[in-house]
Formats: sequence, C-alpha cells, structure tokens
Amino acid sequence: MHRNTVYGHHEWNRHKSSWRHGRHISSIVSSGVIFALGPPVITCTLVAVLVSVINQLVQNGIFPKWIPLLHVASLPFTLTAPVLALLLVFRTNASYSRFDEARKAWGSNVNRTRDLARQALTWIQMANDAPKLQCLLRHIKAYSFCLKDHLMQEDTLREELIGILEPSELDCVMSSKHRPNYVLQVLSELISQCQISQWEKVTMDENITAFHDNVGACERIFKTPIPLAYTRLTSRMLTFWHLALPFGLWNTCGWLTIPVSFMSTAALFYIEEVGVLIEEPFWILPLLSISDGISSAIDGIHVAHKEALMLWSIHQPSTKNDHVIISFEGSRSDGLRKHREIDHVMLTRVNSIC
Repeated sequence: MHRNTVYGHHEWNRHKSSWRHGRHISSIVSSGVIFALGPPVITCTLVAVLVSVINQLVQNGIFPKWIPLLHVASLPFTLTAPVLALLLVFRTNASYSRFDEARKAWGSNVNRTRDLARQALTWIQMANDAPKLQCLLRHIKAYSFCLKDHLMQEDTLREELIGILEPSELDCVMSSKHRPNYVLQVLSELISQCQISQWEKVTMDENITAFHDNVGACERIFKTPIPLAYTRLTSRMLTFWHLALPFGLWNTCGWLTIPVSFMSTAALFYIEEVGVLIEEPFWILPLLSISDGISSAIDGIHVAHKEALMLWSIHQPSTKNDHVIISFEGSRSDGLRKHREIDHVMLTRVNSIC
C-alpha cells in the first residue's frame, strides 16, 4: 500500500491509465500488503494440500480402508459465505470512514491555517505588533508539524522545525508534553495581545477552536479502534472458514482444491488486511507533505500581502497632506465609488512590518 503519496495531475493520469492493471499485477512481488498475508494464506493452502493428498491416497487404496475420505458437503459453505461477505464489507466500510474522517480533519487544518495567516497579515497592522505577527506566522506553520509528530511519533520534529521556529521557541515546543495544544495556546496568547478589534480577535479565535477540534478528532481516531470484538470475530471466522474450505471443495474440485483454496484465502484475507491497515490512517496519509504544503502556502500568502501593499503604495496619489484617499471601483454600472480615508503614517507602518 502506497503511503505519503500526494496526487497531482501526473499521478491522476497514471492512476486512470488503461495500463494500470498490468502495472498493478507486476507490482505484486513488491507489495508489502501481500507479504503480510503470508502466514494465513500459507497455512490454509497447506491444509488444502494435506486434505488433497490424503484423499487421493485413500481413493487409490494406498492408505488403510479404515481411514475415511476427508470431505463434507459444500452446503454449509454456501450458506455461510454471505455472512462472511457482510462481515468483510462492514469491516472495510468502517475502516474507510475513519480514513475519510482523518483526511477531512487535515483538510480543515490546511484551510484554517491559510485563513488564519490571511487574517493575521491583514488585521495586525500596528508597528509594535510586528514581532508578534512574525511569531504568530511561525507557530501557525509549526502547528501541523507538531500534530503530525503527536500522531506518528517519528522523532523528526526538531529537524522539521529548525528552519521554522526560533531556537528558544523550538526548545519550548520540544519540552512541552502536548505539543499541538502548546502551539495553539501560544497562538491564542499572541492574538489576545495584538492591537486589533474584539471582533477580529473572536474571528481569529474561531480558527484556533477549529484546530482544537481537529486535534481531538485525530486523537479519537488514533486512540479508539473499531471494537476489538468485531475485529476478532472477522479474523476468526475468516480463518476457520478457510481451514474447513478444502473439505467442502474436494467432492467437486479434486486436485483443484489447492489452487481454489489459495485464491479464496488470498482474496478474502487481502480485503481484511486492507481494512486493518486503513483503520489507523495516519501512517498512510501524506502528513509531512501536507505540513510542508501548509508552510509553503503561508509563505505565499505573506508574499502576496507584501506585493499588494507595494501596488497600493505605487498607485496612491501624490499629495502633501497627511492623508491619502484610496478609491475602490464599485461593481454597479452607475460608476458608484467608495472612498476610504487612510492615515499616511499608518500605511508607512504597514509597509515597514512587511
């Protein structure tokens, strides 16, 4: 199973290619999921070989007559196959819903970080708030890396944050017990100390609340698996059903009992294995790539903010007054204009911040 794969146009074209089936068949030998199926598939196939050999020797009279044929009617397997299918369908659907929820939580992180960075750059304009603004942007970037490390514990957080946080900030993050919550608290404190309106603070705090919700959702998925009773039921029924399958196949399949048992075991255990793997989705999701994308997006928003201020300063009218009138064209055909009076000194301070 591929992990840490971010899809773009090239990946989607390859994914939809008509040659994908051949590529998927050729990659069987390198599939980690298939290698993980070795113990159950080999065990059930060996049982099929043993049943087939014993029955063949009994039929040929090589074994004593008191040894019976190892076979049963196929009706019990016909009746229980739909039950087994329902178990697998529920198992995989429940696992995929967890995978989908985790991806949506991280998608929300992407959207909220962009929005919070945009709000911070637009609303935090006082010159003495410039250090707080830069610290805020650094911790917005650090949040996603901290959440990734909190869920995966790969011990790479310090290396990932070296180019993002200041050394003193990095030490504080690394020494905290719950790093995502620590970063979110820093964001909240920075926003509360900036000289912006109460409405702007409340609006920015809504994004931080969304971050907390996403942290809680990810922790819930990680700490609470699908009920173990159901997982064990599916595993046990799959195992016992396939261990008994060769006895029901012998009457109609003969020596074909071996390949038929192998194919059935490999197919159904493969489905169950995929369900188990995506039950914990964070090792599959490209969290590092998502975090890098968030950091790049914030840098891009910062650059766009600078360029927008430069354009405004270039096109502002030349005047000796202390105030500048900036006109915004309305969307109505009557040529209605809205005028906003901006203090020239404030505009200079905004340019100095960026």
